[in-house]
This record gives sequence, structure tokens and C-alpha cells, in this order.
Amino acid sequence: MIDVRLVGPEHIEDLLLPIRTAFGITPPPEPPARGPMAEFETRFVAYEDGAVVGGGGALSITLSVPGGGEVACAGLTMVGVMPTHRRRGVLSAMMRVHLDEARARKQAIATLWTTEGPIYGRYGYGLASLAGDISLERSAASFADRRPLSCRARLVTEAQAAELFPPLWDSARKLHPGMPSRSAAWWQRRRLADPEAARAGKGPLQRVFVELDGRPEAYALYRVEHKWDGHVTAGTLNVIEAVGQSPAGTRAVWRYLLDIDLMRQVTATNLPVDHPLFVLLAEPRCLHFSTYDALWVRIVDVPAALAARTYGARDSIVLEIEDTFCPWNTGRFRLDGAEGRAVPTNESPDLRLPAEALGSAYLGGISFTQLADGGRVEVLEEGAAGRADRLFRSTRAPWCPEAF
Repeated sequence: MIDVRLVGPEHIEDLLLPIRTAFGITPPPEPPARGPMAEFETRFVAYEDGAVVGGGGALSITLSVPGGGEVACAGLTMVGVMPTHRRRGVLSAMMRVHLDEARARKQAIATLWTTEGPIYGRYGYGLASLAGDISLERSAASFADRRPLSCRARLVTEAQAAELFPPLWDSARKLHPGMPSRSAAWWQRRRLADPEAARAGKGPLQRVFVELDGRPEAYALYRVEHKWDGHVTAGTLNVIEAVGQSPAGTRAVWRYLLDIDLMRQVTATNLPVDHPLFVLLAEPRCLHFSTYDALWVRIVDVPAALAARTYGARDSIVLEIEDTFCPWNTGRFRLDGAEGRAVPTNESPDLRLPAEALGSAYLGGISFTQLADGGRVEVLEEGAAGRADRLFRSTRAPWCPEAF
């Protein structure tokens, strides 16, 4: 019999055993209780006859939502099942514990980055955002607008970055839905520290702070991979994260990154699909942008989740939600865009959809029209998908700059 238990940090090795086995990961020299895994607030391990057969954890975070607010969120991560116990209900048992715990903690949504998309749809997760990796030859990195920017960039230490970067991140979260909150420990362990194991043959982590007219505006984290092609420098600049608290700050930090000498190529990961580089560059066709699924969202509490964000129209619409895994969400809800809340109703529905489709639409990155075209939403009232699109639209595409 599978026994899933909520466990404390002393069981972190049990939790990590399945994921390490699945991916062939060698345990790091740093004990996980002092590394990034120490941030887990929910830990669960599945046992059978005393042996570990599965495990996972969740971060207690808030996620930015359309309108500049945030919603309480369980960030699921490091989930694994031992290869000896696949297809035996281990994951389903762990997801039951995970989502029940999220509900008990009043976390209105859960999120994850999935290794394989089909796995989590059956638990009500829907694809909510896309992201892209870029590569750009520096010879094609000229901006269309070459007017000089009155900016100042300076490289800072880890300690200085820990003071300067978090306020910029928090400001950017008001502009972009999908960005998680970060604790001081998150910043130190996951972003600003520079352990040798993270370098993978590249140079040390560089931390740059950018000001415009004396105001803090942006930062970036990057590494240089220096190479020679004969007697010609052919380095690659690997951008880990570049964040501006305003459009001007974003332009300034990318101008800095693309102007660094001795580089042949610039790469970056996890950029939003509406990144301004497409219109900043004089020759955008040279920007190679590879798109993939990013953040997946699971609605845990429909009224609480819908009340956390704002809406793009003063319209109202009735949604009929079908949720087999979290049946407390099943029912009809009247969403009022002017009031910004959803209440149970007996009115005839305009749209019928499963929980995963609502998760997809929640951040404004996937439209109801797309979902209806793909057969994921049933349109019961003519024009209802378009009305829902106007309600749920977001000025900017969802963006989660970091996989967790």
C-alpha cells in the first residue's frame, strides 16, 4: 500500500531520492537542508513497506497576476517517482496530498514547470505561459533607435546585489503577471550565489546594476564563455536574467548586454514571447527565438483565484467549471469584471470548461478563443469566448523568468 506523508526537513534526502534516480543526478557536496531545497514549506514522500517510492515539495510563494496584484501560490517542484513504481498511482496519491495541503494553506493556485506536459493536465494544470530562448550574433545586435541613453551601469558584489536587485524585481512584478515572490534566501541561494558547480565551464557570475538619470532601473545576471576562433575572439555572453522595472530600464540593460566587447554571440533563456527585443533590434530576423511551454497553473480555489486579479472589461460572464480532481471547484460561477469577483450561481453558463482550461487562461497568456478553437472550452453562448478574452486580457504576456 502506498503511504504518502507530509514530512519535515530531516527527510529531505528521502524526498530527493526519486528525482535524483530519474535524472541520474549526483548529490551535491552541500547538504540539501542548507541549499535551495531548504525553502520547501511543503514536503511529501511516498513510501511502500518503508521504502521510498516517490517524493516532491512545494514552495509557498505569491505569483503576480494581471492588474499588478498577487495571489497565494504553491510552487510544485522536484516531483519524482521511482522507476520501479511507475503507473501504480504513486503520483496521483502525492498530488492528492499536495493539492489538499495547498487548499488548507489558502493558496488559491498551484504552479509548476513540467518535465512532460501530459503528466499534469490530468490533475487540473493548464499551460498558462510560453517562453523563449534566444541567440543573437553580436554583429546583428544594433538597436533601431541609436540615440544614446543616459544610463550608468556598474558591476556589483553579491552583497550589494542582495540590497539593490530585490526592489527592482518587486517593481517588475507589477508589470508582468507570472513572476514569483522571492525571499532573501531565494535570492542568495538561487540567483546571487556563484558556486563552482554552477559555472559549467563558463566564467564567474556577473551582476550588473543599471541606473537612468541617477534612478535605479534594471539589473542583469550573466556569465561569459570566452573562446578563440584562431586569433579572433569568439565568446558567448550567457544572460541568466535581465529585469527592468520600466520599459526604459529594460532597454538600457539590454543595450549594456549587447554592447559587451569580445563576444560573438549573446544567448538568453526564459524570455517572454512579447519581449521588446523584437522591436528594439534594427534587424530582428537575426534574433533566433525558440519557444516552449513555461509556467503551468492549477486553480485550487476558483473564487479566491479570480478575485486576486483585475479584468479588462466591466462585463460579466458565467463559467461552468468541471473539476474531477478537486471537486470543490465544480459548479457555475458568475464572474463580474467590474467588481472583480466570482460567485456561485444557478444561471445558464456562457462557457463550459475543465479546470485546466481555466488555469491556462488565468494569467492572460492563453485566450479563451484559442482554447475553444482547440476544443478545450465549450462555447454555449455566441460570442462568449471573445467576451471572456476581453475580461481576462493582460497588457503584457505572462513571464516567469526562472524555472523552479
